[in-house]
Amino acid sequence: MEEKRSSKHRLVLNDREILEINGVLNVDKFTDEDIVVSTERGTLNVKGEKMHMKQLNLDEGVIVVEGYVKTISYTEEIPAAEKGKGFLNRLFR
Repeated sequence: MEEKRSSKHRLVLNDREILEINGVLNVDKFTDEDIVVSTERGTLNVKGEKMHMKQLNLDEGVIVVEGYVKTISYTEEIPAAEKGKGFLNRLFR
């Protein structure tokens, strides 16, 4: 079977109440106040109130959420080689 997963990652937020996310690989956590999804561009964290899933299609990489969205942020992992270095060492390498 051929995969139809989107090659682009996109977020669309309408009036802080409807959030459409494309490029979703996996839903790691979903509660009415906290959502964590793995996307093609990193881990996405969404915090809000009374959020519920309106649509989920992992074959196409799409999730649509309804509720009040307070924050949207990405979590970037620090490579193992960089963990031991301080800020100035990374800045002046």
